[in-house]
Amino acid sequence: MTPEGRARLKALIAVSAWGGSFPAIKIALAEISFTTLIWLRFGSGFLTLLLLLFIRRRAGFLPLKEAVIFAGLGFLGLFFHNSIQTYALKTVSAGLSGLIIAANPIGIAAAGVLILGERLDRKTVAGILLAALGVLVILAKGDPGTFLSMGFSFGELIMVFSVFTWALFTVFSRKALQKTPPDVGMTYAIGFGWLFAAFPFFGLGGTAELSNISASTWVNILFLGVVCSGLAYLLWYDALLALPVSEAGVFMYVNPVVAVVLSAAFLGEAVSLSMLAGGVLVFAGVWFVNARQKRPAKAVD
Repeated sequence: MTPEGRARLKALIAVSAWGGSFPAIKIALAEISFTTLIWLRFGSGFLTLLLLLFIRRRAGFLPLKEAVIFAGLGFLGLFFHNSIQTYALKTVSAGLSGLIIAANPIGIAAAGVLILGERLDRKTVAGILLAALGVLVILAKGDPGTFLSMGFSFGELIMVFSVFTWALFTVFSRKALQKTPPDVGMTYAIGFGWLFAAFPFFGLGGTAELSNISASTWVNILFLGVVCSGLAYLLWYDALLALPVSEAGVFMYVNPVVAVVLSAAFLGEAVSLSMLAGGVLVFAGVWFVNARQKRPAKAVD
């Protein structure tokens, strides 16, 4: 497998894990507050990545300037982004969550063009639109009028805002990774994210919840921390180092498909024919983008 192929596989695994995070978050929020969930999630993720660094003998200190950059990324892309998404998931439906997630690749591609100067060829644009159509088919559930009649709550608006935070996190990470190895950078980012999450956790009395957490909720917390925050973010950083952000971003379309399937399996949500048809379009769009003729990615200053 080529380096680009490995990077695409890593991106696919990462976003598939994030798709599974939505039902896991909903299950955990039935028992603990979102501030406690965020702190425990980042703590387990940080310890996982730190252990990997020691195993690889790569643990060490970054120069102050690089550490500050990843502190900012930890605040933006881990603490702030995940906090607002987790808070919003207390009220936002799974379908609308998928709609908002579907906007992530568009935001990433736009930010890549505006901030990194990347270019989108026609086949990339066509693949993005094909995958977007698939997500819309899933969310419409056979009724296009769903979008025209939809009202938006405060939680839904917060989810919309999270699209912008994720796009900025992705493009700024792409730039930061030109100087810092992905595993080191991600460990610093999630470590700072955990530190930021400690303020609301301790300030709101989150320690009182720890003794009452059930075994099943701990399983969801560890899945969110070790897999979704630790390993998946590391794989995403590896992919960003090798791929243009617009190409990596299109894999985010897989996220709502996985979320729908796992929500059906664990939360009892029905899977319709329109969902299956939309899933086929999503994966077709991802394949179309990544099967195009490859060209070198533009260098980042």
